[in-house]
Amino acid sequence: MLQILFLCPYDHIYPPMNGGMQRCFHILHQLSKNFRVTAIINQDKEEFEKAFHVFPALRTVTIYSTKNRPKQLDVFSAFPVSVGNALRYRWYKRTVRGTTDSNLINYYPLLKEVLLTEKFDTVILENLDTLNAVDVIRRYNKKAVIIYDTHNVGTELAESEVKKGLMPEENMEAVKFAETHLFQTVNAIFTCSERELRTFQAMNQHPVAGSVIPNGVRLEEDYHDTGVQLDHPTHIIFCGSLGYGPNIEGLEWFYKSIWPGLNEVFPNLKLIVAGSGRLPSHLKMLENDISVICTGTVEDLKPWYNKAAVAIVPLFSGSGTRLKILEAMGMGVPVISTAKGAEGIEYSSNVDIVIGNDEISFLKSLKCLLENKDKRLTIQEGGRRLVESNYDWNIVGKKMEQYLAQLSASSHLV
Repeated sequence: MLQILFLCPYDHIYPPMNGGMQRCFHILHQLSKNFRVTAIINQDKEEFEKAFHVFPALRTVTIYSTKNRPKQLDVFSAFPVSVGNALRYRWYKRTVRGTTDSNLINYYPLLKEVLLTEKFDTVILENLDTLNAVDVIRRYNKKAVIIYDTHNVGTELAESEVKKGLMPEENMEAVKFAETHLFQTVNAIFTCSERELRTFQAMNQHPVAGSVIPNGVRLEEDYHDTGVQLDHPTHIIFCGSLGYGPNIEGLEWFYKSIWPGLNEVFPNLKLIVAGSGRLPSHLKMLENDISVICTGTVEDLKPWYNKAAVAIVPLFSGSGTRLKILEAMGMGVPVISTAKGAEGIEYSSNVDIVIGNDEISFLKSLKCLLENKDKRLTIQEGGRRLVESNYDWNIVGKKMEQYLAQLSASSHLV
């Protein structure tokens, strides 16, 4: 049985509060069903173990948490914190160059201890920053197959942020350098979609092995469809982290360009904005709009989806596969999205999702869905079939299991 080290430096994995954490958590859960897994996390171990009653396979995982470790004291502790960390980072990396990575400083002692204790066949890295750990892993476990799980194409996001003046160009160049040199740092990559796999392979100077491990959803045996069944819908829902630029951009476009016209036709309709984080100052008016319900952070989105007749995904930028679309489909809520928002999902337009790419088509299609219950039910059924056949986490887990077995077998032949 393969022994896998899973490095996931999120402060909060369970319950997962955004798309990245959901992907990380469910990949770990699927791995635990088929392999011997050791995980290094930042979340308090006891908090994470609350997942065991719902996901019992996780009991087999050996969990190490940086939160449960005593504060490290070393020769660098004698210096002021910023200087000590800068020196400590360079010692860990065995280099005098580079920007100090506080994440690596946090998990390095634990990572080193684990690598010295046990040898792993495979190491899976979550989050772009964990690529900084590759040198450490190679130092103590030269034969391990290292896989980087990419949640999106970071270079695309960074370039967009630079154009908007939200990111220094040097930061974008650092992301680009990391992603164009994956062929030198890792053995393989996981991507959310075929498009992203091709993008990464084109970005690198040499071939990069990889597999599409799509985002998925945890399907329940049944689902409620109260809002969808109503002859006169009362709510629609926008779900997504409010700390993510493309979500804010899309929400602003919808509220200013679509919502006024929709309100004229459906004056009693409410817009649910569900997501962690705070609205930026230029969208604070939503909190004072009686036609908008801002839920803030919620642990269970199911009651809000149950109210909604339609889920909207009005995105025009970003990368990765939108878990919010698969989540809505799994909950039995029909989805209308831009093509960009639905990127990476193998959908059929007007069968399992509705696509609108501009103000006119988005508004027209959304009105049609709200006015036509049969249309809503058709899209609802199509969306549910799509996730059942392609995006159930159990199906995704089987694909990942097969790829890891093949990769391990081929590495042993070299």
